[in-house]
Amino acid sequence: MHFLKTHIHVLVEKPITENLDDGKLMIETAKNNNLVLMVGQSERFNPAISAVSGFIKDPRFIEVHRLGPFTTRAIDVDVVLDLMIHDVDLILKWVDSDIIEIRAMGVPVLSDRIDIANARIEFQSGCTANITASRISMKSTRKVRVFQPESYVSIDCMNQTIDCFKKRGGSVDSSQPMNLIEPVQFSIDKVEPLKAEITAFIESVKGLTPPPVPGEAGLKALDVCQQITHLIRSKL
Repeated sequence: MHFLKTHIHVLVEKPITENLDDGKLMIETAKNNNLVLMVGQSERFNPAISAVSGFIKDPRFIEVHRLGPFTTRAIDVDVVLDLMIHDVDLILKWVDSDIIEIRAMGVPVLSDRIDIANARIEFQSGCTANITASRISMKSTRKVRVFQPESYVSIDCMNQTIDCFKKRGGSVDSSQPMNLIEPVQFSIDKVEPLKAEITAFIESVKGLTPPPVPGEAGLKALDVCQQITHLIRSKL
């Protein structure tokens, strides 16, 4: 807020704020001063995510696993705001539809915060997203799978790779299942996501492009994550 009030553009780490009211105030202040307010949702700048985002047009089911070993890096927050918010942001970007229901569960394991969480989000469009985030796994995994009519995409965010298949055109021979699908190739520009994020911010400040993750997107992701956290804590 200090920088926004003194007419300086801001790139803020996720989550945008601790609560929705503060986030709304930041967005309003940025608009009133004609400033760029961008949220650091770094996974959006993962080259594998960037490469496939234009292909994802009508997701019907999204499955996400973001797992990592326990560290003391961010135990002052729940795993929902620490890790899951990355995937909530991606899903809200891909699914242009209102949420009709959120279900969630999770537990503290090694800290007094929620260390593992699962959320199921249902959208008016008919899409369902199932998200698991954990910071008590033995190994790191960051995978996103998207199913849509006639195609399937599997994104390994950690290794920056994509496996994608689509339904073949013409008639199908059910006796040879592999003939039903064909691979889709993507060109992946292997760039450091944080560098790409900062470059996008600078371009937005210069007026070349709108910020890829504006304050409104950061606030929306925070809102959904707060709902997920509330649902989990109500059951503990």
